[in-house]
This record gives sequence, C-alpha cells and structure tokens, in this order.
Amino acid sequence: MRGVAGGSTARAPPAEMRIALYTPSDRAGSATPRGGRHLLGLVARALEVAGHQAFLPSDFRSDEDAGDRRRQGALERKGARSAVRLVKTYRDLPTTARPEAWLTCGLHHTAPDLIGPAVAEALGIPYLLVGVSYERAAARGAHAGWLILAGRAIAHAGAVLSLTAEDEEGARPLVAHPARLHRLAPFLDPAPYGATGRDAARRALAAELPLDPARPWLLAAGPMVPGPALASWRVLGRALGLIAAPPWQLVAVGDGAARALVAEALAPIGPGRAVLAGARAADALPAVCAACDIHVWPAYDETLCWAVLEAQAAGLPVVAGDWPGAGAIVAPGETGIVTPRHDDVAFAGAVVELTANEEERRAMGARAAARVRERHGLESAAATLDRALHAALSETAGKAPG
Repeated sequence: MRGVAGGSTARAPPAEMRIALYTPSDRAGSATPRGGRHLLGLVARALEVAGHQAFLPSDFRSDEDAGDRRRQGALERKGARSAVRLVKTYRDLPTTARPEAWLTCGLHHTAPDLIGPAVAEALGIPYLLVGVSYERAAARGAHAGWLILAGRAIAHAGAVLSLTAEDEEGARPLVAHPARLHRLAPFLDPAPYGATGRDAARRALAAELPLDPARPWLLAAGPMVPGPALASWRVLGRALGLIAAPPWQLVAVGDGAARALVAEALAPIGPGRAVLAGARAADALPAVCAACDIHVWPAYDETLCWAVLEAQAAGLPVVAGDWPGAGAIVAPGETGIVTPRHDDVAFAGAVVELTANEEERRAMGARAAARVRERHGLESAAATLDRALHAALSETAGKAPG
C-alpha cells in the first residue's frame, strides 16, 4: 500500500483517491476464510490497479472469539480512544492530505469495526465495507452486543461489497438504500498462476513427495481443522475410496489441529495414494497447482472457496460439491463438474470421468484459467471497487469534514 498523496474536488469524484484501508481481524472467519489480512492485501492490490492510494490507518484489532464480555468492553474502549487519536491526527493535516474514504475488510460479530465508522463520520468521508458477515443467530449468544455494533457499521456504510450471495442477503435488511449493495466476485491475482511452468513444478513436487509422475495427480487443498473443512476431507475420503484401483494419487495440501483426523479420513483411498503435503505458503501455491491435474474438493457448507479459485487460475478443472461457494465460481460442464450434495457416488464418478479423459480435463482447465482472468482477476475487482467508491463519494460530496 502506498502513502497518502493527491487531492479531490467536491463536484466530481477524483480519478485517484486516498483510502484508509483497514481490517479489524487477522483471523479466519466465515466472511474471510483466509483471514482479514489476506483480504486486505487483495483489496489493496485491486485499489492500486484502479489507480487509488491505500494506506493502513491502524493496527488495532478487535478479534474476540470467546465471548468474554469484559474483554469486549476493554476493546471497545481502546477502539474509541484509537478513533479519537486518528480524528485528531487527520484534522491536523491539510484537507488535501486527509483520507477521502475509509474501507474496512472482513467485518464480523467476533471482530466488529470499532474505529472506522467514528473516524469516517467525524471527517465527513464515505465509509465502505468489503467482506461482511452478519449472522443473526449470534444475537442469542455472548456476542450479541457486538452483533449490534456490526449491524450499525453495515447501516452506516455508504457501500457494502459482499463476496457471497449469502452475505449480501444477510446485510440487505440493514442497508437503507439498495444502491449501496454491491457484489464483489471473489478474486485474486492470476499472474503467478499463469506464469508457473507445469513440467518444472511437477518435477520439483515429485522430488519432494512420494509421487509418481506417470500418474495423474489430484489436488485437494483446505485447512485441517474441525468443522466444515474436516467434513469436506471426510466426504473426499469416502468418495475417492469408492474408486477401485485408481490410477491417480491425491496431493492433500493443508495442516491444522485435525491433521490426524484428516489422515484417518483419507485412509480408505489406499496406501500410498493419498500424500499429505502439509501447509504451503501463499507464494508456493501456484507451483503446487501447476504440478497437478485435477482439483477435487467437496466444499461442504462453504460459501467462499479460495482454493477452488486458485486451482482454476492455474488451469485445473474442478470436481466440487454443489454448495454455494463452489457453485459461485465453477461453471458446470465448462470449467469443472459440480456434483449433488451428499452424493459420494456422483463425486467419485466425476473424478473417474476426468481422470480417464486427458483432452477433456485440459480443455476444462484452459477455460477455467480464462474465466478467472476475465471474471475473478484484479482488473474486474478494481472496476467494482472503483464504482462503489465513486458512488459512495458522490453520496457524501455535499458534507464538509468535521
């Protein structure tokens, strides 16, 4: 993210805006399964593509998963003090050096934004949200007060950009004007995935892991933790275990507290056919994807599937379950095969079909990579963010900073 520079006018939104880009959470959650910082980095890249300057206004985080009301109160007080300091700092700057908008990534009832709404209100600048989750069931638990704060932030926002249809529907009743709702398709930078050579990546992975280069390699990537992710690993083990004498090997990428349970779930596949590859750094994932042939992931109860998107960016066809996350980014019959939920036989059949037909899977993979570049790349995200920013700025153009 670059520093603050440039200027603005009240009549027309500027081509370049100075944006305070913030996340209240570094942890993974339903709205940001890779964590708020991951989404923050992606949004920063897209804003740069759109020609804007983004900077991090604060490293204050409000993560509180346990439902400890005393800690919640302490965080609220700390957030309020941080907001006051930021407002004073920005008011001491020339108008042309102040932020022109505040954008918060990854809002959730376990990590509400305790500073952004107050700063934006005091400065008279637009407040925007990317990646929101409003779970009404939390109103009955220890985070009820924080759900209210998250709801107030959504209601205050001049633009709410949701990454999934479910999150958009959750936020809709809180948004005063439907025009403030925007859909931001899940996105990434496809360049590293297209630039990785398959042959070199395959040789490197075969040298590291007990993999046979003569066999097709299936890739499954996901956290090895209790909950929906573990359920996906279990579905995968059951489905692939139905395939007699499979010609492929499975590369299982991920780690976590449930690693032993994942190994147990994959045992039915057979000895030597499932290789646990461990967790991989973000910059190593393109090479792992490029080395493999098919991405297989049931996506059980997932609404946002980054790994499926990454695999398609690398040119892999996908076999996935018909859950919202995969359904939003896989084109059935074109970039992969989407099988009915809870149908292990259908999932296994799709894997057999693609394994047996190299020409079909290569054609699907090429279409998948092209689709990601067109619909889920930085340029597409930049255009959506730019429209939302300009709409929000136009709405508040007549308000003077406080």
